[in-house]
Amino acid sequence: MNSLAGVQEMRATQRYKLFQPTEMTVNGRTRRVHLLNLSAGGALIFAPDPPLPGAIVQLKCGVHSLRARVAWRADRRFGVAFLAPLAEADVRKIVADQDALVASAGHRMDAPSK
Repeated sequence: MNSLAGVQEMRATQRYKLFQPTEMTVNGRTRRVHLLNLSAGGALIFAPDPPLPGAIVQLKCGVHSLRARVAWRADRRFGVAFLAPLAEADVRKIVADQDALVASAGHRMDAPSK
C-alpha cells in the first residue's frame, strides 16, 4: 500500500500491547528484539540497535515470518509496516498465545515451593 488512504486504513486497525521477545533479520543478520505492540498492518519494536527507516526486515510474529519496512525509529524503538498485512484473526491468536504464556508464568511463580 503506497497511497495515503492505504496507510490511514492500516493505521485504523486495532493495536495490541505486548512485550514479546522475538527475532528479526536484517541484511542476513538475525537479532533478538521485543514486540511492544502489534496490529494487522505493523508493529512497534524495541531493539538495542534499530535499523534505519526504509530497511526491509524479516520479523517472526508467532508462527508467522513477516517482511516489513521500517517506517521510523526513535532511540531504541522503531515502527514497521508489514509488506503484506496479517489477518486480524492471526493478530488475535499471537496476542492470545502471548497472554497464555504470561498467565502460565504467573501461575508458576504463585506455586508453593517444595
